[in-house]
Amino acid sequence: MESLSAVERGALVVSVEHHPLPLFTLRLRVEAPYPSVHPGQFAMVQAPTTLEPYLRRAFSVFTLQRAGESVGEGLELEIHGKVIGPGTAALAAAVPGRTLRLLAPLGRGFDLSGGGRAVLVAGGVGSAALSMLAEELVARRVEFDFVYGGRGQSDLAHGDRFGELARASGGEYFPVTEDGSHGERGLVTAPLSRLLHQGRCQRIFTCGPDPMMKAVCSLAEEHGAAVQAALETPMGCGYGACLGCVVPRRDGGLALCCRVGPVFDGREVAW
Repeated sequence: MESLSAVERGALVVSVEHHPLPLFTLRLRVEAPYPSVHPGQFAMVQAPTTLEPYLRRAFSVFTLQRAGESVGEGLELEIHGKVIGPGTAALAAAVPGRTLRLLAPLGRGFDLSGGGRAVLVAGGVGSAALSMLAEELVARRVEFDFVYGGRGQSDLAHGDRFGELARASGGEYFPVTEDGSHGERGLVTAPLSRLLHQGRCQRIFTCGPDPMMKAVCSLAEEHGAAVQAALETPMGCGYGACLGCVVPRRDGGLALCCRVGPVFDGREVAW
């Protein structure tokens, strides 16, 4: 679904948790009332600097929950990111107590109208787009497995959380690392292929590097499973004005990731 109620709001930095790699989780507090956030939607977050970088950075909403009673009315929103440039470096170094500008919720999230057992496939920091989805599937009593891949164990931040959510749904957790430092050695396509052959997967939700999602979508198409992919295309504005997040489609057309996505039917993307 696409949000028509995105709001511009000041967001108080509550905490920054640093993980290896360098990954980070930024917790922000916003005042209530706040629009509903659908799993897969994203936020544009201002970097805490004076001039550069000028543009905000796009992040999937990792978690959204009511703030504790001790801090009054409000919601706490988390984003999970990776330092790859000056904007993300500034956010990872944000000081608690500072206020950032936040525009959210944006984009089209996951379509949960279908039925059947699900598999969530995440690659590295792409797990952020699947966090609220996993919570929602547990709430809806939908059984799912979670396949989580990375180069090494340090890529699998929040792995314990995803394992708990998968098991709470009645499913299993499959960590996979290319160097064999944690879980199965190899790529996420190996456990996914087994689950598909076992008939344990009718629909797939995925987010991660494009080559990984291309392979996941190819397997889904081969086995006749529905697949939705949350793309991580860089964005300048987040709402379709800059035309900087074009995604090629298999029908020859083009789509703006921020408006038509970030979640697409994986079989419609020209990977």
